[in-house]
Amino acid sequence: MNHPVFSLSPSPSVFVIVLLLFVQVPSSVSNSALFADCANKFVCGNISADFPFWGTGRPPACGIHQLELKCEDNIAKMNISQAAYRVLDINQDDGILRIAREDYLVGLCPPQFVNSTFNPKVFESVEGYTNLTFIYGCMAAPTAMPVPGLFTCKINAVNYQSGYIQAGATGPGECYGSVFVPISITDLSPVVIMPDLEQSLKEGFEVRWKVDGEACRECNRSSGVCGIDSVTNQTTCYCPNQSSGSRTCALHGSTPNADPAIPARGMYLNFSSNQFMKYSSHCLMLHTPWFLPCFIPLILF
Repeated sequence: MNHPVFSLSPSPSVFVIVLLLFVQVPSSVSNSALFADCANKFVCGNISADFPFWGTGRPPACGIHQLELKCEDNIAKMNISQAAYRVLDINQDDGILRIAREDYLVGLCPPQFVNSTFNPKVFESVEGYTNLTFIYGCMAAPTAMPVPGLFTCKINAVNYQSGYIQAGATGPGECYGSVFVPISITDLSPVVIMPDLEQSLKEGFEVRWKVDGEACRECNRSSGVCGIDSVTNQTTCYCPNQSSGSRTCALHGSTPNADPAIPARGMYLNFSSNQFMKYSSHCLMLHTPWFLPCFIPLILF
């Protein structure tokens, strides 16, 4: 009697299944690791913080990319738009960050010639602050400038040392360079007193970060910890032994509250549309008993 012979060469769908198994199985393990890592707070000196910050034991998935914290000599620091700052306070209840420029902690000279600018998608200004511009390397300061608003600063390879202060965020004009930085309005006076101004710079200024706080609170209430989904760049909830991408952790005997958007089959591997259609059509052309593997990914998910 002749027996049917099945080819031992794997079909393309088998390769897809193997890839899906390797991609999907570690996800719960990875999510559990993120749950543990993101549950740890950043602690440095008298500064402690969790979401939306990351750094020093908290991996990038624990917070917003622009809110990386560093701990140097027990001092919390961060870089924002290429400017170096010392972190003076983090008010997580109100979402307010108080920072001071590292270069101005030791005086006005010489500065890091980078303006204090902030990505409006991540930060917003706090009422009570205004920009002040420090202008360096001038041949002569404007004649209308009050004498207390003048200063001198020696800059390498720059012949002129005169500098002055101007309200608002402006450029250097005909001078060598300029830096504008927010400063408390209450610290300004009609007559600039340089020692007071330098002290105000050391006390820093406040900015507010923009994040979906309610989504994080909802996650915390379900015993999860907040993080950032690297694909959507939105707040997500990490839970032990559960897949990522949920807004909350599942209670015992229930399922997690997943995000509304459900990726189409095949998008987990970043298929292009042509690749996805080719894979789908291949599944449709298969005959029994090989039709089953095409539907296994649906069971896995």
